[in-house]
Amino acid sequence: MTSPKIGFAGAGGVGCYFGGRLALAGFDVTLIGRGQHIQAIDENGLKLTLNGEGHVVKLGAADTNTEETLQKLSELDWLFVTCKTYQSEAIMASILPHIGSETKIVSLQNGVDGPLHLSELAGRPVYGGLSIRFVAHVTGPGKVTATGDGYVQMGAYPNGSDMEMSALGEAMQKAGLDFRVSDDIRRELWRKIVINNGVNPICALLQRDCEIVFSNPETAVLVDQMMQETVLAARAEDIHLSDDEVAELRGIIFGLGPVKPSMQVDREQGRQLELDAIAGAIIERAKRYGASAPVTETIYRLLTAELAFEKQA
Repeated sequence: MTSPKIGFAGAGGVGCYFGGRLALAGFDVTLIGRGQHIQAIDENGLKLTLNGEGHVVKLGAADTNTEETLQKLSELDWLFVTCKTYQSEAIMASILPHIGSETKIVSLQNGVDGPLHLSELAGRPVYGGLSIRFVAHVTGPGKVTATGDGYVQMGAYPNGSDMEMSALGEAMQKAGLDFRVSDDIRRELWRKIVINNGVNPICALLQRDCEIVFSNPETAVLVDQMMQETVLAARAEDIHLSDDEVAELRGIIFGLGPVKPSMQVDREQGRQLELDAIAGAIIERAKRYGASAPVTETIYRLLTAELAFEKQA
């Protein structure tokens, strides 16, 4: 079986983490991005620190602003979209003219709407995917620091089985990643957003890490309430999560330790937040189905106001 050629549209923490690990295992990987970060990767390799161990990873780098570097994308077997959700339209507009008609696209983004949005942009079916159990951040041009063991789950969207993923699964496993195929990836995406909506907005608002937020009884109650509001939004879309599942997800959240979720880091670094893809998606569902998500909406409004105040300062 021929080894798959894999691209990552978005060379942030997630794309560099998975791309770097696959490249270290000997696979043909191309990171796609722009600016100083992707230029540094192209010139000097990806400087990836994994659980405290440093690596200089040689892999392909394509700049969306440089047409000739995008030509290599025509040979990709798989394209993982790992950019922020609000960057999808711009990066896909640059990439789509250059990938082959047989290139399979996977949404590996936050939220529950990524596969549908990408499918509309690409004009073809898109796989759904999610990743957990690691934290990765860009620390400088061409530099990423990551901790955790990495878990990937993907499947045909919204559900169903697909034999196309066997070679990809072998590659992920050879890279030491825990890879699972789901026959109901839409459900799994809703499970993950229960975690994300419980963690990201409130940590970004308070600018406190998970351990601090969860150890305080006042904020821990808010986390529980935002999780429950997400469960109700899922139910309105015919995704029914049992009490045992919610307890399992709560255990994951409250076991995270002193971790800064991505939205908190983005705020600290002055980047745009994926607030609409996470909390906004829950609020939109609540309104669509005549329900409410009062805690999620309050945190959303407070965080949106805080960001506006920061811009005015």
